[in-house]
Amino acid sequence: MMKLTCKDVFRLSRPRFWMYVLGTFLVGVIASGNLFLYDTATTWLLVAFGLFFSLPANVFIYGVNDIYDYQTDVLNDKKVSYETVLPKNKHRSLWLVIILLVIPFLPLFFAVNTATKYAFLVFLFTGLFYSATPIRAKSKPPLDVLFSAIIYVSPALVGFFITGNTHIEWLAVLGGLVWAFGMQTYSAVPDIKADSKAGVRTLATMLGKQNALWFCLAAYIISAFICYYYIGLLALVFGLVYTVIVLLSMYNASKLFKYYTYFPLINVVSGASLFFYLFFKSLG
Repeated sequence: MMKLTCKDVFRLSRPRFWMYVLGTFLVGVIASGNLFLYDTATTWLLVAFGLFFSLPANVFIYGVNDIYDYQTDVLNDKKVSYETVLPKNKHRSLWLVIILLVIPFLPLFFAVNTATKYAFLVFLFTGLFYSATPIRAKSKPPLDVLFSAIIYVSPALVGFFITGNTHIEWLAVLGGLVWAFGMQTYSAVPDIKADSKAGVRTLATMLGKQNALWFCLAAYIISAFICYYYIGLLALVFGLVYTVIVLLSMYNASKLFKYYTYFPLINVVSGASLFFYLFFKSLG
C-alpha cells in the first residue's frame, strides 16, 4: 500500500471545485438571516461545518469518485490533463485518509437539530453512493444527475437548518437543483467518449452531446426564471452567462472543453454575488 502525500490529497480534493459545496453551505447560512444575530453555540457549529465543507468534504466526494471511476478515468484526457488520476496502488491509503478526515466531524451530528441531521445524512449518502456500489448512481441515469445535484445543494440546507430556521423556500431549493442538473450534465459532456468506451452510462452518454447540451440550456433557463422570483435581475444576468456558454458549446464543439474550464470561475463569481446579495439583504 503506497502512502499518499499531502500534495496528492490536496490535488484530488479538486481545490477549484471546493466552492461547489462550501459556497452553497455559506449561501444557505446567509439565506437564513443576519449572521451577527446567532448565539455562540450556533456560531461554533457554523464554523465547524464550514471547515468540514472545505477539504474534508471534497476529499470525501472526489476521493470516492476517483476510486470507483479509475477504470474510466485512465481513458479520459480531461482527467489525465486537467484533473488527476490517482494510481490504483494508492486507493487503500485514500480510503484511510477519507475516514481520518470525515470521522472527527461525525460527532457534530449529535449537536445539531433534527432538520440538520437529515440534511447532513442526505449529503453523506449521496456523496458516497453517487460513485460507490451497490447504488453507483453515476452510472444509472437519471440518478446520476439527481444525486449530483443533491450533493451540491444539500450543504445549503445544512447551513440553513443549523441556525434553527426551518421556514425554507422549497421552490428556491428546486431552482438550485435544476441549476445543478445543468452543471452536472455539462461537466459530463467532455466525458462522453471515455464513459462510452468504459461502458459507463450517464445522462450525457444516453442523450448524446447535442441533446445533452439542449438539456443543460433548458435547465439553466428554468433555474434562472425560478431564481428571478427571489433575487430579481441578478438571476437573469447569470442565467444569460450560462446560456451563452452552452450555446457557444453547441456551435463551436471543438472548444467545448475550453469553455468547460471557465465554469469554476463563473460558478464562484455567481455564488459570491448571490452570497453578498443575500448578506446585504439580511442586514437591511
